[in-house]
This record gives sequence, structure tokens and C-alpha cells, in this order.
Amino acid sequence: MSNDNNFEKRGVDYSIKHGERTLPGKYYHDEGIYSEEVEKIFYKFWIYACREEELPNFGDYKIIKVEDESIILVRDKENEVRGHFNVCRHRGTQLCAEEKGSFESKNIQCPYHAWTYGLDGKLIGAPLMAKEDGFNKEDCTLHHCHVHSWEGFIFISLSENPEPFEVQMEALVDKFSDWRMGDLRIAHHIEYKLDCNWKLILQNYQECYHCPGVHPLLSQLTPFQSAQHDHSKGAVIGGFMELTKERGSMTMDGEAAAPPVCDVSGDDLQRIYYYSLFPNMLLTPHPDFVLFHHITPKGPGSITNNCYWLFHPDVIADKTARERIKSAVDFWDLTNRQDWTVCEQMQKGTGSRRFTRGYYSGQEDILLALDKELLKALGHDESN
Repeated sequence: MSNDNNFEKRGVDYSIKHGERTLPGKYYHDEGIYSEEVEKIFYKFWIYACREEELPNFGDYKIIKVEDESIILVRDKENEVRGHFNVCRHRGTQLCAEEKGSFESKNIQCPYHAWTYGLDGKLIGAPLMAKEDGFNKEDCTLHHCHVHSWEGFIFISLSENPEPFEVQMEALVDKFSDWRMGDLRIAHHIEYKLDCNWKLILQNYQECYHCPGVHPLLSQLTPFQSAQHDHSKGAVIGGFMELTKERGSMTMDGEAAAPPVCDVSGDDLQRIYYYSLFPNMLLTPHPDFVLFHHITPKGPGSITNNCYWLFHPDVIADKTARERIKSAVDFWDLTNRQDWTVCEQMQKGTGSRRFTRGYYSGQEDILLALDKELLKALGHDESN
């Protein structure tokens, strides 16, 4: 979505040069490359997991699946969210089968041999296992998954020694404090299942070269010429577009769906932000609400995309605001489905034996930054 062709990312120049090429088609179809992405990106980077509000009480848990791994996120008695690999230390039995719930006993118990763990992961009960046999409970704490909370969003890293969250997400950390997103709540949720590669969704989200032809209503509300890039640092890439209607928003009629969010003011009342949190989250703060996408790859050619609308609790509780919330949901559901159609068509086209590499326009410099982030993570060299 950028038309600023002079920016840097981790000291590397990603400006568009004449004849800049896209990734080869194999990056959207090859099983071997997808396996590398899982191992080097989704098992290593900080990735979005869920909202804090999905674990409101002591003992509440949610299972987060990352390809073949399963993580238990649970709120402990100190009100902290902990992450544990969903694997018993006895013989590897999966501890939880249900996607979410509450540990009523405030402990985690294996369904096979009843080994029991505290919510902090420490083993507190192992029937018939005795110290005199060389057994030590302290050696059998559940395997830990790193957890970080930012503005009501919970991120996890499956790496044993991940890069600090503040380094990977440096450009994000203090960016949207005026929205106080931790105070917002989920007003609506739609799950989309798409037949395309996960990277095509990120690419589609970060450029508006396609907007005049694909999104006529969106183009009326935010002309694509207004797109500006303002950050490309770490794994955070994004920018904003200007609203044409004063104090408007992205709704079916262009009118705001709610009063400005929390402390949003000034120029931010006329901007829609679009940020990719590489690799699996898209964040779109509006003046009056926040939209975000949670992308879960299901192989090289399939994803689940969970889309959420966040509003202030006072707005959600106001029955007179329901039609305005619906207008925001309807607008983005329409826009999403327009995007999903072209992304699925691109997935099919890039699978052609005649497709090698495409060419980037000057409106697509931010896509080159995404490509570079991917290639750096994989350790690949696809220089022109």
C-alpha cells in the first residue's frame, strides 16, 4: 500500500528498482519450502495466538495449534497467561483435547496415567513414582512456551530462545497506545477458509495497486493515491491511507461506526492504518474501531483466516449502536471476500508451469520488503 520508494529495513535498502521481480512461483506451492517456513518462521518467530479476553478467569485455557504443535495457554492464580506444550512428561500423551475450557480443579491432569501439573507447569502428582527409584518431580515440569502480551493481544514463540518481542516488533510497541486496545473487546468474528498461500494474504493486504479495480467502495472512502508507508522495521511493515470523509470510517456508508476510540485524536481521526505483523497477523486500527486478521496456514495452498472487529465495551453494550457495528462488519466482509477471490485466483495462476517470476510496480515496494523478510528468515538467495 506504499508509494514511498525510499525506506530501510534493518539497514537493508528495499526501495523498488527498475525491473524488480516477485518471488518465484514455487514459494506458493512447494511442500519443501512450506516445511522450511514452518520450521524457521512459525516455530521460531513471535506469532499472534489470541486475545487476553479469551482467557478471562483463573484456570481458563485455550489450545493454540501451530502446524503439528499444540500449546496450552492458561491463566494462572497470579492472573498471568502461561504457555505450555500440550505434552505430558510421562510418556508424551496430549494433555488437553478440547479447544478451550477451564481447569475446574485448577490443575492440569493427564487423561492416561493421571500425572498432575499446576497451572505453572510444575509436576505436583505422579502416581507410584518414587524418589528412591531415581525419579525427581523437578525434572518433569511441562515444556515452556514463551508468552508476551501487548495491548490485549497474546503472542507466543515456540523457540527455546526467541528474539526479544521488543526487537521483532520494535516499530509496533509504542505505535498505537492512543487506541488502548487492551480496553477494547471483540464485537464480531468471522472465520474464512481460503485456498491460497499465507503469503498472498499478507501481500494483498499491504498494497492498494489493486484497489480501483477490486474495491470500488473502498476506493471511494480511501483513495489509493493517499497510501503512505511509515514503518518497515523488524517484522513490522505498514502504513496508512487517508479517509475522504471528515470523521468518517470504513463502513457501508462511510460514516463512523462509533465515537473515536479512547484517546485517538488529530491526524489519526482521518487515517486507516494497515500493519502486517509478520508472519500471521494483520492489524487495522480505525479512528472508531480496530480490525485484525489471524492467519493460520494449513499447507502451502490453504489457510484459515479469522477476522475480528474490536470496539469499546460501551459501544458494544449500546443497543442503538448495533446497526453501526453491522455496517463496519458488512463493509469489511464485502472487502475481504473481494480480496479472497483474487488471492485464490493468484494461487491458481502462480501454479502454472508458464509462471516464473512477475514484476513489481512502484506501488508495490512494500511487497518487496515482505519478500526480503521471508528470504532472510529462510536463508534463501533469490536475487534478480
